[in-house]
Parts: sequence; C-alpha cells; structure tokens
Amino acid sequence: MTIMRAVELGKTYRDGERETEVLRGINLEIKKGEFVAIAGPSGSGKSTLLGLLAGLDKPTTGHVFIGENEITSLGENKLAKIRGKMLGFVFQSFNLIPTLTALENVELPLLLNGISEPKRAKELLDLVGLSHRNKHYPTQLSGGEQQRVAIARALVCEPPIILADEPTGNLDSKNSQIIKDLLFRLCQDQEKTVLVVTHDLEFAKQAQRIIHINDGQIQ
Repeated sequence: MTIMRAVELGKTYRDGERETEVLRGINLEIKKGEFVAIAGPSGSGKSTLLGLLAGLDKPTTGHVFIGENEITSLGENKLAKIRGKMLGFVFQSFNLIPTLTALENVELPLLLNGISEPKRAKELLDLVGLSHRNKHYPTQLSGGEQQRVAIARALVCEPPIILADEPTGNLDSKNSQIIKDLLFRLCQDQEKTVLVVTHDLEFAKQAQRIIHINDGQIQ
C-alpha cells in the first residue's frame, strides 16, 4: 500500500532574475511500513525533497500525496491537520524548546492539539530509554539524549510516517548507532514508515531501499 507519493515534482528558487533549479522530474512512491533512505552528495536536493514531501515547502511543479490527500494545493490550516495526523519530524538540530523539560517537550504536540496526556509522553520517553531524564532540560542532556527526546516527540501523536533529516549528523558514532537502531526498531516493531535523509552511506545501505539523488534528480 502506497502511503506517500510524488509526481513530477520540481523546485526552483528565484532570486531576482536568477533561477536555481534544485529538483526536477521527481517521481517516487513510499510503501506503508518501508524504511527508505534518501542519499546523495551535499547540495543534491535531499533535504529540499524531504521538505516538499512533508508539505513544509511548496513545489514549483508537480504534486505530493500523503495517503489519499493531494497536499500541494491545500491551504495551511488543512495542511497542518494532515501533518499533525500523519507525520512525525526528526531534525539534525533536535529543535527542542530549551525552557521545557524532556517530558514537556515530548508532550507539547499533544498540548497544541488540546490534549493533556503526560502518561503517553512518559511511555515514549521510556521507549527511547530516557524515563530517568524526564525532568531534565535540553542543556542538561547529551546530543544523543536530545535526539531521542526529539524522536519521542515525533511519535507522541502516533503518526504512521516518520521523516528524519540527517538525524545522526550532529552525533558521535556511539550515539549515532543508538539513533539508527531506534529508527529501525520503530519500523520493524511498530510498522512505522520511516524516510531518512542521510549522507551516511553505511546507514543508507541498511535501509530497505535507497533513493539516490544527484543534481536534483533520482539516479
């Protein structure tokens, strides 16, 4: 079953009269429960593609489908509802709120939707092995711990799709492996669809499928 699809996707950035074509003619399908890596050299368009698939940016040409929803023509309110229901995000820079504890960071997406479920947030911190750190602030956590909090936060609304942009890029080898193992476990044990942008070819080779991007096209 296809859970995400791109059709003739293109992205061009304009600066005055100058145009930079970042992506062109991207066609791909992501199946439910797949672990897919998007790999390619720096500047190839990997992160741009992930942003378009997530609806964080609008394509210049083409269409993106999440489930049965064509998202490129949607207004921000409808798009936000689909993102909140279908997608969990993990970023290279963690994006935790420094004034909130680990537990509060994980629970935040629920609170923004008018839901108070600290028990759910605690369960997810336990899942990522950080139940003993739930009252710590981001500055009191290592990079690897912050990324695990970010993954717990991505899971709290129970989305079927996890999108991760260079999730191990700021981590040492030990913490990188912890995050990789956690993402693979989410795919295998919870049947999450995981789409990861990475420059780490060894990481990419462990995925079920690799999408190679170069010069804005799938190779």
